Amino acid sequence: MKPIATLLLLLSFLAAPLRLECSADESGTFRGKWWNYYDRALGSAEASEWEKVVADLTRAVSMREKDQRMARTYGMHFIDYFPHRELGIAYLTRGEIDEAVSELERSVRDEESAKAVFYLNRARKAQLQKKGTQVRPPVLTVDSPAQGRPVKALSVRIKGRAAGDGLVSKISVNGEQYRFELAGRDVTFEKEVQVFDGENRITVVCEDLFGNKTSAEHVVTVDREGPGVAISDIKLEDRAGEKFVRITGTVSDATGIKSVVVGDEKFEVKGSVAYDFDLAISRKKAGERISIKAVDVLENDNEAVIEVERDIAAFSRRPEPVLLAFNAPGILGFDKELPVIKLKESGDLPSVFVDRYFVEGEAFDNKKVEKVLVNGMEISSGKGKKVFFSKVVKLNAGSNKIIVEAVDGSGNKAVSELTVKREIPSVMQVGSRMNITVLPFESRQKNPGYSDLAYDHLIGSFVDQKRFSIIERAKLEQVLQEQKLTRAKLTDPEHSIRVGKLMAASAIVATSVKEDAKSIEIISRVINTETSEVMDVKDVFTEDKGMGTVKELMDGLAAKIANAFPLTEGMVIKKDAGMVYTDIGSKAKLHKAAAIIIYRKGKEVKHPVTGKSLGFDSIKLGEGRLEEIQEDFSKAKILEKPSPLEIREKDLIVTK
Repeated sequence: MKPIATLLLLLSFLAAPLRLECSADESGTFRGKWWNYYDRALGSAEASEWEKVVADLTRAVSMREKDQRMARTYGMHFIDYFPHRELGIAYLTRGEIDEAVSELERSVRDEESAKAVFYLNRARKAQLQKKGTQVRPPVLTVDSPAQGRPVKALSVRIKGRAAGDGLVSKISVNGEQYRFELAGRDVTFEKEVQVFDGENRITVVCEDLFGNKTSAEHVVTVDREGPGVAISDIKLEDRAGEKFVRITGTVSDATGIKSVVVGDEKFEVKGSVAYDFDLAISRKKAGERISIKAVDVLENDNEAVIEVERDIAAFSRRPEPVLLAFNAPGILGFDKELPVIKLKESGDLPSVFVDRYFVEGEAFDNKKVEKVLVNGMEISSGKGKKVFFSKVVKLNAGSNKIIVEAVDGSGNKAVSELTVKREIPSVMQVGSRMNITVLPFESRQKNPGYSDLAYDHLIGSFVDQKRFSIIERAKLEQVLQEQKLTRAKLTDPEHSIRVGKLMAASAIVATSVKEDAKSIEIISRVINTETSEVMDVKDVFTEDKGMGTVKELMDGLAAKIANAFPLTEGMVIKKDAGMVYTDIGSKAKLHKAAAIIIYRKGKEVKHPVTGKSLGFDSIKLGEGRLEEIQEDFSKAKILEKPSPLEIREKDLIVTK
């Protein structure tokens, strides 16, 4: 193991409340070093001796100025060094508000920590109270997507801003928290929200440090359906010996119709919600098919194909007579004939790689189809003897059952089912993501049950977010037994890295819990098992030590770690012997030593009948590790090459 890597690794196990052993005076083990003053100040803080805290921290800052993690003291010893943060807390406790704000702001600038942000929010609130500032509820605006402008997406990004003199501290979108910690006068936000067909009312709530709340409801209308095409009549006409097919019907779309093409003739509709047509089309030959294609203003489309002979025969059938009841109990008017559904795609379908599926088909009834439903949701298919419909359905991984229902005016219902299997391309599956194992928490707190519960919740949060491939806790226990190791021995870097490698983990998450009389601080370090480097450090802090806050705290910690390792896609721009260059760089939050997958888009999969694209599979070409990261490009070493295909320019990469 490289010496510098070992040094960095050792720090990951010094986040627990270990204190340098030193006496209270400048004798014995106290050597007058900056870390001696810092450590003595922490001890004085536990005893609420704030004058001593300020004196020792001031001296420490004069010798080592910046707050930082992984500050080397002597030999192989490292500590998290936050003198400005602790000074700020001391000043705040003594009521010296302006000084507290200044020190805490300095700490956040040097090295942001959840604890510093927590107390800075508190100090800024106290500063506003001291000034007697009149605090009104924050002003909330949602800028995107634009109100009244329909969309066709499966999800939308809600963007906006909240501003207020009381410092905005919380924002939620549809009850889900937009995560940020440092309160501010002007906070912009952006959050992905899943939307459904029709009107979606999205509620945004913001809150300031004083508990003042403002809410706004943003309406997003979603239209993922092509226009409905309803045919009311089809018949043959003879004009001076020339045969014509007369088609009568309606095209309808709640968002607005852009165009209708019947045969070779195009009609610009320019946004109308309904378009009636009555067209005589020259019949050219027997067995003819006439296409009616309608497109709405969002470019959703639907195509109705008229099979002339078949449809004329169906439309010329007389409906069964309607029986009327005249004071005769038990005899009612009825229509017992069910509608008929015909889907464009049925039977054994090839697997799809896309996240959505276009359900298209037609429904016919001897009288009139009143409505069509897809998975229980009524769609705008129009009404007529024959209706043509299309609908986009969101697919989950695995098998998806799609149920189509057609109902006539008498309540008769026909049902047709379709099963679509979605496969996620292999390089995008969770199993191809960064493998991590979460080590048991290191803690010297009085209540170990808190650490055990937090550990379980952190693993659960990682599993729910589907960013990492989490190695099961049972496997960790098995490896420990096989290696005859106790959990306590995982605090030894050599043991923990060895265990991580045996579990085939790309990284381990080493977490420590610091507890004092009134607060809990939890710090996680993500350590690369190959290089032993600390890739990132994330933390959370709270003064609410109740068991009820554990899940929320761990959700926040998992989100912080996931945000530090975003899934990033790019392209190979150059290849040398054993190396590839990519077009993504430091702006994409890349980490040195992070793993990448190099792949190529496979052949497009198309439906054998309709020819519609069902997406692309992927061909894995190799794996690599980032060794150099510049602003606009990065360089990776190729570590594994499972495919005989040569890597070339314009191949694709994705971070693990």
